[in-house]
Amino acid sequence: MSLKRKPTDAEIETLAATFRPLWRPGDVVRPWLRQHHDMLLELVHGEWSWAAVGAALSKAGITYRTGAPWTAKALRSEFSRAQAPLKGYRRRPGRSGEAASEPPPIEAPVTIGAGVVPPAAAPAAPVMSPLPPGPVPSAASGPRFKPASLRVHEPPPVLSETERVEIERNRRLTFGPPEPKE
Repeated sequence: MSLKRKPTDAEIETLAATFRPLWRPGDVVRPWLRQHHDMLLELVHGEWSWAAVGAALSKAGITYRTGAPWTAKALRSEFSRAQAPLKGYRRRPGRSGEAASEPPPIEAPVTIGAGVVPPAAAPAAPVMSPLPPGPVPSAASGPRFKPASLRVHEPPPVLSETERVEIERNRRLTFGPPEPKE
């Protein structure tokens, strides 16, 4: 981060005088920052720091309703948030900027019999399936595969009588004695 010269109070007042005509009481801050993005960015990329621009905005009365003066961190953060695309105007994924700017394709009129019909009034064409006509393959006729496992199949271990007695004793201690069956 480069250090910038701290402007004098007169310079801040001059910048505030530049901002005042651009602000109307009741304006919302974020859209105002969005609208004046280029001007603010030019100032910050020039000789003005975020803190100095914030001081000029505060002096011009461009604040939130609380009236709290701008800090450099708060102004940078709010400026960044103002540049984020609005929810309703965000580009949809999968579409490039060039594809969105292309004009929609022009539909040609459809000829039916001897007359020409505009595309909106043309009858709907039958929907064609990508599969050739014929019997529909069923799931039962498709290939079957056994589930794969990386574990080697081992037969269950053969327990000795003492191991069975120990397992049963642990089960009774944990769950209690079995209830009698009726």
